[in-house]
Amino acid sequence: MNKITLAFLALLPFSAFSQPVDPCIAKNSTQEMSACAKAEYQQTSDRLDKTYKALIAQMPKKDVQGIPYQAVKKQFPVAQHAWVEFVAQDCQTISIYNKGSLLRDIEYYSCMRLHTEQRISDLERFLSRREKTKS
Repeated sequence: MNKITLAFLALLPFSAFSQPVDPCIAKNSTQEMSACAKAEYQQTSDRLDKTYKALIAQMPKKDVQGIPYQAVKKQFPVAQHAWVEFVAQDCQTISIYNKGSLLRDIEYYSCMRLHTEQRISDLERFLSRREKTKS
C-alpha cells in the first residue's frame, strides 16, 4: 500500500464522526426503518412550521430602520412555497433513483428530513439576526 492510501484509511474513522447518525439506522427491519424515517421527518416538519410561524410573528408590523418588513413578510410565503416545491422535486428524484430498492422510502424521508433541518437552520439564523437588531 502506498502512503496516501494508508493516510486515507487512518483518517476514515474520524470522518464517520463528522456525519450525523441517522436515528433510524439501528432498527430491525426496513419496515421499521421506513416508519422511523417518516416519523423523524414529521417531527422535523413540525419544528419547521413552528420556526416559520415564530419568524413571521416576530416581524414588526411597520418598516423599521429602512427595512421593509411588510414586503419581507409578504415575500416569505412565496419563498417558502418555492422551497417546498424544490424539496419535493429533489427528494422525488432520490425516490425514482431508488425505485425497486427496499430503502426507497427511507431514502426519500431522510432526504426530506435533511432538507427540512437545513431550512430550520436557515430560518433560525434569520430569527437570531432579528433578535440581535432588537437589542
